[in-house]
Amino acid sequence: MENLKSIITNEKVKGGIAIAAAIIMFFTPDHIDLIIESLLAAFGIQKLVLKKDD
Repeated sequence: MENLKSIITNEKVKGGIAIAAAIIMFFTPDHIDLIIESLLAAFGIQKLVLKKDD
């Protein structure tokens, strides 16, 4: 379980998930977008912008 958590919290993996979510959200209706945004927030991805925080 700890290994999965370390993989998900990796910045590159978060960026890949954010890019995939943005592409999927482009083609899905708004009510499904809300579900995707909720799942992203559950995984700790709160923004779809790829920028490293200082």
